[in-house]
Amino acid sequence: MTAARSVVIVGGGLAGMGAAYALAERGATDITIVERASELGGLAGSIERDGRFYPLAYHHILHRDRGLLWFLDRLSALPLVRWRKIDMLFHLGGRFYNLASPAGFARFPMSALDKLRFARLMGRAFLKRDWTDWEGRSAAELIDRWGGPGVREALFEPLTRLKFDLPCAESSGAWIGSRLHFREGASPFGYIPGHNWTQVLCHRLTRALLDRGITVRTRASVAEISYDDDRVRSVTLEDGQTLSADEFIFTIPTETTTRLLPEDRTRTLRSIRYTAILSAIVTTRQPISPRFYWLNLLERRQASTGIFMLDALNPTIGRRDDISLNFTTHLSGRDHPMYALSDEELLQRYSNDFEELFGAPLVTDWSRLVRVPMYSPIFHRDYRNPPIRSETYRNVWFAGNYLTHPSIASTGTALLSGVRTAEALIGDDREASPLSAAIVRFRLRGMKRA
Repeated sequence: MTAARSVVIVGGGLAGMGAAYALAERGATDITIVERASELGGLAGSIERDGRFYPLAYHHILHRDRGLLWFLDRLSALPLVRWRKIDMLFHLGGRFYNLASPAGFARFPMSALDKLRFARLMGRAFLKRDWTDWEGRSAAELIDRWGGPGVREALFEPLTRLKFDLPCAESSGAWIGSRLHFREGASPFGYIPGHNWTQVLCHRLTRALLDRGITVRTRASVAEISYDDDRVRSVTLEDGQTLSADEFIFTIPTETTTRLLPEDRTRTLRSIRYTAILSAIVTTRQPISPRFYWLNLLERRQASTGIFMLDALNPTIGRRDDISLNFTTHLSGRDHPMYALSDEELLQRYSNDFEELFGAPLVTDWSRLVRVPMYSPIFHRDYRNPPIRSETYRNVWFAGNYLTHPSIASTGTALLSGVRTAEALIGDDREASPLSAAIVRFRLRGMKRA
């Protein structure tokens, strides 16, 4: 790619930031990011309270998330990370189970034979790296074949419904296999003491982009796009300003992209659907037992699908002596009736969940509720990644976690998606970029324990 070519990136989340960084590394100087929020970061943004910052929704650093680790290293933030073994609990029938503990696994209501089959399933999934042969096949087929129907019904049917509001028969086998291979709860999780680590990532990456001469337009939304034949010519912002460019990268949810580009006919782009998420940060000072970081609610009787005790991973995230809880609810979409409830109604439902689970009313010190209408692409059985490049407009490119199936959607995969889209654009100029190869090769040199 020649430095003289101009690029407009629509969307300043992690995919857009990753794309801008990769383009700048190859010498591009005329790059503009357009972001409707007040700062870059998207879903990795933060909630502020009296100088303390909390994640919009749960985020943690995974030791195998190479895209994230590479960027943290490049931004000199990786030495700040500390690692802590976390407790992931499952709630079922009024009891808590830690499946990583031999005693907890022994107590879990699953037959002894199915527990052996579950162990076999996990072992086979850990050894398998490439899951492309499971694309177009269901999670039910994978679990039944490698573990058995009893394993699926006891554990995986609740989990796919918690994540996508889909049964295993309609969920992606490639995605569930990739997730089991990753074994995200089996190793320590990372955080940065004294900070919300996503804020550190976003602020340092924003500074790196500005230092490379990239123009960042925040509080700016695209209202209209001008195009002719097979090329987009410009985007017009809501304030009336027009931005012309040689290339355009769209990193926003596909529903918004296709609304802006109604004539685009790129394969599968219009069929992608997203979950919505409700995320409430609640602080309290009352004791909670048992302690945990991640609590999965398997029965779906509660309003929340999961609860995170943020200070169990990062004790410095809130004020001294605070217990910081993150109640989350994954919904099948923003048209779900629960999405329309008022903040007061939702917080009351989460308070009811707390009392049911822990046997005491929740004494709230402070709370904030966030709604994300398009949170995560739904990886259903027949999901296929769309092309990185538009099949209608020669100078339009796409990036985002909807291009990363069957990987776990994460901060790292969003960053890496942006890098790979930038490399595809660079490759159109017959130049090679080593960034994605360096990211894939990246390994932690050590894990400083908390």
